[in-house]
Amino acid sequence: MSLKKIYELINRFMPAIVGLCIILESAFFLIATPPGHISDVWAHVYRVSGIINGDVVVKPVHARSMLQNVSSGAVGGTVDCAWLDYSLAQYDGYDPAVALLESLPSDACANTSSGTVDLPYNNAGINSPVAYTPQIIGVAAGKLFGLSASTTYRLAEIIMLAVYAVFMFLAVNALRTWRVPIGVLLCLPPIVKRASFAFSADSFTQAVVLLFSCLLIREILGPRGIMRHVWQLAVVGLVMAMCKFIYVPLVLLMLPLMWASQCSGQQVMIFSRKRAVPVLGSITLCAAWIMFWLKINDWYTTTPMLVSYGQMNAHKHALLTQPTVMLDAVHDILWSILHAQANLNNASDHRGIAVCWMLIACILLELFIASVMQFGTRFIQANPQTAAKQDTHVTHKSPNLLYLWVIALFCIGIILLTYLALWLQYNPADSLGVNGVQYRYFLPLAVLFGFVFLETAKQTQLNLFQLRPHAAITRGQAGR
Repeated sequence: MSLKKIYELINRFMPAIVGLCIILESAFFLIATPPGHISDVWAHVYRVSGIINGDVVVKPVHARSMLQNVSSGAVGGTVDCAWLDYSLAQYDGYDPAVALLESLPSDACANTSSGTVDLPYNNAGINSPVAYTPQIIGVAAGKLFGLSASTTYRLAEIIMLAVYAVFMFLAVNALRTWRVPIGVLLCLPPIVKRASFAFSADSFTQAVVLLFSCLLIREILGPRGIMRHVWQLAVVGLVMAMCKFIYVPLVLLMLPLMWASQCSGQQVMIFSRKRAVPVLGSITLCAAWIMFWLKINDWYTTTPMLVSYGQMNAHKHALLTQPTVMLDAVHDILWSILHAQANLNNASDHRGIAVCWMLIACILLELFIASVMQFGTRFIQANPQTAAKQDTHVTHKSPNLLYLWVIALFCIGIILLTYLALWLQYNPADSLGVNGVQYRYFLPLAVLFGFVFLETAKQTQLNLFQLRPHAAITRGQAGR
């Protein structure tokens, strides 16, 4: 069997291969990760239990955690006592979001008929219930059937794993171009590890963002004649915005999709009212949701032990009104990027952040080179002496380089907004850089960055192909 046939076979079965690989990898990581060894896991566990008990929006609480060890400013919700007991039993110094038992009355659980207690989880309070959908299903099922906290915890992880694998299968299955390289990218251990099963809002969020990215790529590369596809993209975009507001800018990348090719093989684009309805509807609903959700959650801060609500508000106001404070924010963010500053100076996060920024820099350099080369080819094509001798049979259906620049800059902008949010809510006064950054914040954008890299490389190759005849013509003229 030829290599081409083997590649075609792999390409055909890539969605199933990706789904199977993710299940196997995730199962290994799930077994190897002890309960409680996920970032902010106990805050997420308390948050899910609070949502199930009716506290969709957080409320002030008197209890404290190691991360929310303050006399005022702690917010959370009503949590089943079984989760308090389980988190204390599993705590081994890893996650400081665990509740402090001494901050609770000694009979806090014994004297309540509901078997619940109010616990703090400021840093998880901003996450909407949508971001916890798999975990809510798992915890609600465990509560309904009277399962132990330990069994319920693992059940929630297994449900998250199954949802993540299905989403990645659907993501790769949606692709017609770049299916194999993007499928391989989705199977890389740093992307799969923990995020694919973790008891966290980031797990479902990452799955949705990656699915949205692949659906977007399908529409960018076309054809754009199937209305079902644009509706799917619009719905997933809305779910993505409801998971985490930081990714809302990505829905704006759908705007060019309101234009469709007039007919197959032509570059003429016409505005489609049918496509505009789901695109503009999704963007409008995303904006409405974000304004609503941020409005009802703007009265507390995520880490009151480090930055109080008053300090955060003052910092935010100064950022918008005082140029010097804005320059301080820019300086701290740039310093943090250049030094690959990581949360708690974690070595693995430091290396991961450094690698991510180096890869982004390489992609931007590649885009710049491709743009220069494209300018050169357009100049040649505008020259009547050489345009006639160019190969006019070469066609390329890749997106315009400007669109690739927009995608890359939007992704970088989302990362910078994450830095800014951490600078506002996680940085004590006069601290250097930006605390709290982890390399996992880059991973949901991996597919879009990978798409930009692949398409730019393809366009660079095309530009080289078009420039070769001109070089030969120039040498011939010089010889005469």
